[in-house]
Amino acid sequence: MKVIVNADIVFPGSIERGSVTIDGDSILDILIDSDGVKKDFTGYDIIDAKGAYLAPGFIDLHIHGSGGFGTEDMSAESLLKMSLFLAKMGVSAFCPTLYPSNKKTMVENIEKLLPAFGKEEGAEILGFHLEGPFISPQKPGVMKPQDITPVDIKFMKELCAAAQGKIKIMTFAPELEGSSALIDFARQNGVFLQIGHTNATYSQMTDALKKGVSHVTHLFNAMSPFNHREPGAAGAALMGNFSVEIIADGVHVHPAIVNFLSKVKNPKEVFLITDALKPVSQTEGSLFANKEAVSFKDGVFKRVSDNVIAGSALTMMGGVKNLVSFGFSAQNAFMASAYNQAIFLGLKNMGRIEKGFKANLNIIDKEFNLKHSFVNARHYSHEEITS
Repeated sequence: MKVIVNADIVFPGSIERGSVTIDGDSILDILIDSDGVKKDFTGYDIIDAKGAYLAPGFIDLHIHGSGGFGTEDMSAESLLKMSLFLAKMGVSAFCPTLYPSNKKTMVENIEKLLPAFGKEEGAEILGFHLEGPFISPQKPGVMKPQDITPVDIKFMKELCAAAQGKIKIMTFAPELEGSSALIDFARQNGVFLQIGHTNATYSQMTDALKKGVSHVTHLFNAMSPFNHREPGAAGAALMGNFSVEIIADGVHVHPAIVNFLSKVKNPKEVFLITDALKPVSQTEGSLFANKEAVSFKDGVFKRVSDNVIAGSALTMMGGVKNLVSFGFSAQNAFMASAYNQAIFLGLKNMGRIEKGFKANLNIIDKEFNLKHSFVNARHYSHEEITS
């Protein structure tokens, strides 16, 4: 058994100095120093956190790739390598995110990735996040116009059949005709809908909220902007009872706006995501994302063809560090990196540090550098601080 001592343990409502014991892949016990309870750890593998944070393993609900591997590879082997890479980066679970493509290719991609589920040696694959295809052609982002389609319940049924119940999240635009039928179908089939790549009005956003859709994909990016005469999707997301994804790289959203977000949204409503692309931390070879050549420039990936932002180069650890730098408290930044996601998806055994929960844990120093990660009973050490 292992024990992590001298840690500032991050709970949903507090940060307490103490120790956490691990048996296999589960948290066995939690001891808080201020309680005055002493325990003999003779025979344990002792890891001294030396006052660093002990936080739940990150949960990334929106990520296309990392480490040179991604969903665009249409390969279960590549997805498993991505899972292993993410575990070493402190990610305990993730939703591999697919861009839309033509109907045949999208079904084939799902079918080719599906065999990876249950075979992970790294971060757990929670389910697919389909970023489209039922989105606004007026807000495509980097998606190809020919791959964006009107709401098509028959096609949605084909996607669900191919995924065998593994579609966890879908991003859609609520202003599209047929969106009410999509909301009903998703609810009946266990798919969490998110609003994104949308040109929705404030009224259309609040209508979707009334129908039970309460989460927004990468706030401010690829959506109708806030305006004092028409608040748009961004305004509705800020003011309403929506939870929101945020890409905290300082490029997709200005740091001052992230600071503003920390002041106007309940901390339980903010979800850090990376929206990262395949070349993140890639160490060799040419850089490609979504089948296009890209370069790393100004903190993001840009298409070589036109210098347009192609996507994020963020990691979850980098995102937490940025959230704090931009004005979030450490407590709320950590909440945005795991706890909120687990509550949203109804995950019963991860996202917080609690007896009996999975020992998905990160030791992070006070400068927000990852030192150790524990994912699915595997221990990754980024710096030797083991006693």
